[in-house]
Amino acid sequence: MLVYDDVKKMRLKYDISQTKLSEFSGFSKAQISAWELGKRVPVEAEIIKLNDVLKETVSRIKQGTLNVKKKKVQHHQVEKKLPSTIKDAKEYKRLSKDMKYSGSYSNELSNLYKDAMSPKGAGAIKGIALFSGCGGMTLGFEAAGVNLLGHVEIEESANRIYAENFPESRLLGKDICKITDEDLCRWKEEFGDIDIIVGGPPCQGFSLAGKRNPQDERNKLYKQYVRIVSIIRPKVFVMENVALMTSMKDEQGKLFIDKIEKAFSEQDYSIVKKTVNAYEYGVPQSRERIILIGVRNDKSDGMFHFRDVRYSLEDETRQLSLWGNDKKKALTFRDATHDLQSVESGEQSLNDPLHWSVAHPEHVIRWLKDVPEGHSAHENKNLHLRPPSGFNTTYKRNIWDEPCSTISTNFSMISGCRNVHPVNTRALTIREAARIQSFPDEFVFCGNWGDIRKAIGNAVPPILAREIASEILEQIF
Repeated sequence: MLVYDDVKKMRLKYDISQTKLSEFSGFSKAQISAWELGKRVPVEAEIIKLNDVLKETVSRIKQGTLNVKKKKVQHHQVEKKLPSTIKDAKEYKRLSKDMKYSGSYSNELSNLYKDAMSPKGAGAIKGIALFSGCGGMTLGFEAAGVNLLGHVEIEESANRIYAENFPESRLLGKDICKITDEDLCRWKEEFGDIDIIVGGPPCQGFSLAGKRNPQDERNKLYKQYVRIVSIIRPKVFVMENVALMTSMKDEQGKLFIDKIEKAFSEQDYSIVKKTVNAYEYGVPQSRERIILIGVRNDKSDGMFHFRDVRYSLEDETRQLSLWGNDKKKALTFRDATHDLQSVESGEQSLNDPLHWSVAHPEHVIRWLKDVPEGHSAHENKNLHLRPPSGFNTTYKRNIWDEPCSTISTNFSMISGCRNVHPVNTRALTIREAARIQSFPDEFVFCGNWGDIRKAIGNAVPPILAREIASEILEQIF
């Protein structure tokens, strides 16, 4: 039997990294490192498990069924020159010029980006984006073939990102409340008939992450959306918001969702709504949202129908979907990020300006380093290793082979809700969050880090938007 001080010798002999051994054994890299440095002595059960794992690993290497010599893991300390902001597309491309990733998911995102950026023909469906954010919904609709000619967004930092990625789109206004009816009439004169309007009013007033205050003025911005639809008269509109909008009531105790539907119905639109989860459409993330789609009643093509979803959490789903294929297994955290370099707290990738980790306090690292996937530091048996406050959803690791938890604007806070990497003891990096939201690596993010995180967390996942747009184009247009 191997003893613990032989672990490093055997590991190095067969080029097995600490990360690989951690993946195979279930022990954290911090544990393995401590044993090899003599800082800790494993108990007998741990020695037996290490022995069994190493014997099986070495056997598979010799048989040629396992190749661990090509290490995808590299650690790089954060350099002092790490920029605190990315100015524009030119700087983003310079910083990421050596960035090369591969994998089926990253290739799909790259193809989405190419589709979105391809020139649209003269007969393309025309639209505008309200509450456009940094352009997640726009990217998806453009990839499906819609030509979004202009946008409205009040957040200056989001507008900068939008402009870098969609330079031909006109900023039609910032504060939607200040857009006049005369402005809308000018849009009609300039653009002609607008086929589709898309957008998601701010969700913080409806979300559990906010105060769910019925008097929050953001909850009433849908009225501006209705006003614009009433004048522009698109054939279709799409509104996205958090699923909890369906349970939010106003000061009189009436459901906001009922008021929204009634307001659009009075403008002669037929409304269909559905609560969807992003993973059902091919996004590697559990993210529930309510989607409202309105079709102008004089459209003779009929009502819109949400099709059956394409992805399931089940390993095997035999039910035939309306897409004509069996449902696929939902994409996972691993699918989205497996080709990224492994970084720990305070480390960064060599060639990806968005893939770096916040340096977390040492005591937080101690709380989390031995916590397994899907669990929280609040569950530690050792009471001294439990955080003094918070809930079991905080200081909690994601799971490699399940969709990631919902990406919010605070995904880099290790104390946030399910923000911890499945294996590395740190919060998520910006690149990981962008991937999980289904932003292609080619998509340009600029501004300071806080602006970028906010833009990503508030965005509609582009893949979700593309799938919804494709359904609309097929059924209505």
